[in-house]
Amino acid sequence: MFHSVNKFRTPVTILLSLIAVSFMGYGFVSLQGISRDNYIVKVGDQIITRYALDQAVQNTEAAGEPASREAVFQTLLQRAYLLEGAKQLGIVVSDEQIKQIVVDNPQFHDTSGKFDPKLFQAYLTNTRQSEESFMQAQRENLSVAALLQTLNSNAVSDFQAQQVINAVLAPRSTRAYVLNPQAFADKVKADDAALKKYYEANKKDYLLPQGAKFEYIVLSPKDIAGKQSVSDAEIEAAYNASKGSLKPKRRVSHILIEAPKSADAATREKARAEAEKIAAEAKAHPEQFAEIAKRASQDVGSAANGGDLGEIAQDGKIGSKALEDAAFALNKGEVSGVVESDFGYHVLRVTDIADVSLAAQKDSIRSSLQAKKAQQEYNKQREALSEAVFSARDKLQPAAQQFGLTVQTQNEWTTRANAGSLKIPAAVAEALLAGDVFSKKLNSAAINVDGETWFVRPTETRTESTETFEQAKPRVAERFKLAESRRLALEHAKNLQKELAAGNNPAVAWSTVEQVVPLQVRANLSDDAYFAFMQAIPKNGKPAYAVLDMPAAPQLVEVQSIQTVGNPQALANAKQTLAQEMGENMIQNYIESLAASIKTQQGIEKVSGE
Repeated sequence: MFHSVNKFRTPVTILLSLIAVSFMGYGFVSLQGISRDNYIVKVGDQIITRYALDQAVQNTEAAGEPASREAVFQTLLQRAYLLEGAKQLGIVVSDEQIKQIVVDNPQFHDTSGKFDPKLFQAYLTNTRQSEESFMQAQRENLSVAALLQTLNSNAVSDFQAQQVINAVLAPRSTRAYVLNPQAFADKVKADDAALKKYYEANKKDYLLPQGAKFEYIVLSPKDIAGKQSVSDAEIEAAYNASKGSLKPKRRVSHILIEAPKSADAATREKARAEAEKIAAEAKAHPEQFAEIAKRASQDVGSAANGGDLGEIAQDGKIGSKALEDAAFALNKGEVSGVVESDFGYHVLRVTDIADVSLAAQKDSIRSSLQAKKAQQEYNKQREALSEAVFSARDKLQPAAQQFGLTVQTQNEWTTRANAGSLKIPAAVAEALLAGDVFSKKLNSAAINVDGETWFVRPTETRTESTETFEQAKPRVAERFKLAESRRLALEHAKNLQKELAAGNNPAVAWSTVEQVVPLQVRANLSDDAYFAFMQAIPKNGKPAYAVLDMPAAPQLVEVQSIQTVGNPQALANAKQTLAQEMGENMIQNYIESLAASIKTQQGIEKVSGE
């Protein structure tokens, strides 16, 4: 029944699981140690750095959650405001509260179920945290959790919940009549007086923005690279010059059974036995190593990728000589025995070995030398081409011919607004429409676009202006007729609604009756249409009517009856949902109020991963 462009609503959601007490970092640092403006943003006393955001993204990914950098940053930003809010409200978390949470955490319990300080210290060592930084992080977590609990404490009555059920879940028996505007087109009187009145009322729709049609040439290093010759002697010389820095490389996967050096002997022995068992299985079925890693490895950072650690070099940077030695002792496809490190016990497999011989490196060295020569030649040609373009002033063909380039044309009107849709770079559009280039149709200066150089010249130009009535008349007539047809259709729908409400029986081509649940059609209705539909409530056994101004055509809707949903479980669910929505709205409103009052300062670091 309700056909329209989907309208999406995004409710405010703060992930309590990310803000509640946890043993993972959240991307905040103290003011100490931050020099000048080396951060993304400062909210009150809370600072979010690029490094801290990276850590938060990694933590989110390790937890198996989607990790859009922008989304994670927004969560950190909301948390920063909440921390400042907690401070304003005087929410204090004592050391005793934090210590009690640590003591109660099963992660730090021994086999008898009692708190083991050694396990806690091992955790701090593995996560590279001091006890002081850990306590501060948990103090912040508890402060935010306490604030959220306060904001999220909303009592919902049975009456409120039943209202929600009736509003969004109660099925309605409905039928509709769609009034096609085209059926009213013949009744529209489109004389010049009416058209001129419509034109004046909608004059902004007939604005012609500044635009140009143009010709252009592009100089690209890619076109030059293929023309650069590189001799075998040059390749060999480049290889010999870099041979000393070419370290052997191997792509390695591993399976880790955690057992930090601080763990007791029994724990380490148990971990080693498990690793020995896994090593035996992997050696028996090396082709299944990735599947075994996904199932058994305790390294959350690589397990999901089949244990893949990427390519490593024999340069001591892996952090464990034992692991490096074991990796470079294996042939391609082989599986190691158990290798011990400070983190526990590893089983390795070499999945690829990089060949660093001259023969293997020859093609990549050739490409590298070609690119280097091309860039040098490109820089020379760019300067010379700029001079040739400038000398010609009002034509590009002579310069193009001199440098073997093709003059290309853009014969559609290009504006700042439509440049993107025409795949014209913004810098090119700006140069095209600015200064003497536009007003005198001169060649532009060099324009840098993604490593290439463009030169443009307008061939036709137009300044910003509004079409006259006569120029726009055909489109004015078309739009006027459509608008008036819709108006007449909507007016007729409202007249039918009045007749039906008065108990009359006008001729209406109703659709078949169907059951409609408001929640299911909400996305297809504008706010006004949804409100009108929900206001149509049958009384005393008589149907109710609503006129919905839909994008395609107005609709007259008859609501014959509304079922009552009396399911106790539905009532409980509605209470929970309503309380959650009220809490989310309150939290969002509170964060917005904090954002309006708390001073923020932008740093030089960026959210993007570039």
